[in-house]
Amino acid sequence: MIGKFVSFFNLDLALKTSFIVSILMTQSCSKIYLGSHNQQYFDEINQPDELGEIVKGWEDGARTDDSKNQFEWWYFDAELEDGSLVVAYFYKVHFLKDQFFIGFNYTSPQGEDFFQLKYFDKNEVSFLKDSCDVRMKNNIFKGNLSEYKIQLDPNDFDNFGFNLKLESLVRPYRPQDGIINAGDDYFAWLAAVPNGEVSGSITVNGNVKKISGTGYHDHNWGNTPLQKLFKSWTWFRGQAGPYTVILAELNALESRGGFDIPILYVADKSKVHVNKFGNSELLTMKNMLIKDFYPKKNEPQFSNFSIVTIDNFSVKISGNEVIDNIEIFDRMSLPAPFNLFKPIVNLAFKTSRIDPFYTRFASTFELRLNSGQTFDGTGVMEIMDLQ
Repeated sequence: MIGKFVSFFNLDLALKTSFIVSILMTQSCSKIYLGSHNQQYFDEINQPDELGEIVKGWEDGARTDDSKNQFEWWYFDAELEDGSLVVAYFYKVHFLKDQFFIGFNYTSPQGEDFFQLKYFDKNEVSFLKDSCDVRMKNNIFKGNLSEYKIQLDPNDFDNFGFNLKLESLVRPYRPQDGIINAGDDYFAWLAAVPNGEVSGSITVNGNVKKISGTGYHDHNWGNTPLQKLFKSWTWFRGQAGPYTVILAELNALESRGGFDIPILYVADKSKVHVNKFGNSELLTMKNMLIKDFYPKKNEPQFSNFSIVTIDNFSVKISGNEVIDNIEIFDRMSLPAPFNLFKPIVNLAFKTSRIDPFYTRFASTFELRLNSGQTFDGTGVMEIMDLQ
């Protein structure tokens, strides 16, 4: 099982890297800003919590209004029964300029990779607010939390594409309202399909074949680069028996209060067993210091992570095998025309005294229910060090 997760989470490495780089980019050509400048603290007790536990369809619709510095993306990945792997995201960003693009990665059963990033003009894209309906020319990401149509046009991706249906197996999830803010700055996340079944057809080198498998979809948006909110985070997704587990710990900047913000979701097909957010309901613990991966000036990171709820659910994760360890600036790539200024941008990042790293572990974990029953599972843990 670990081998399967290693191959799967290597496939979207390029996509994850390009996403992280775009978030780390500054909002203008001015000096990188990391100072305190009267930044407001996270107030964990008073985070948005008005929507209730039931996620509504409009929540997966467009949540940004294209104002400067906003970003938003709809992400999908699938592991197919023939051993092939698919990752795609539909992305809009409004930092240096308005940009709209789709990232697509296909890995064949033989391990051959295809990756492409396709940009679209503003008059070629549309986004609905009352539901998830994202269109970039003939490429579609549309659904209602229960079922999604995700389509990539082979004409846009060199004869690679797909027409897939994603059906959710568990309820959608967000921590409270899904929005974590510090004053007017915020980052938001909705796991619209934490675990689902995939069916449809895929086009590979112009050849169409029927496929089936499992998939995942989430939706993220915000209005400020993440390095202005967080110094690091830990994130995990896995499966143990019938249970889907998602957890995270967001580590706020000292200028934002220095809080560690834990999140935990546990569900099966019948119900959500755990939906908890914050230190009043969750306790986290870390051990096994990661050595020889980061410069000495980077803050300590750990490969084992545990989380316990106040009503005695627990998850214990062991990061067993490093999938990849990325120094973001070394892997950095920029879309045209910004690629012409890559040396200048690299220098600006280097002189900013930050050296972000992104590390992924193929992991095993133990889920303990509050009944005392335990389940062993596998998943992937990611650690993002933004500083």
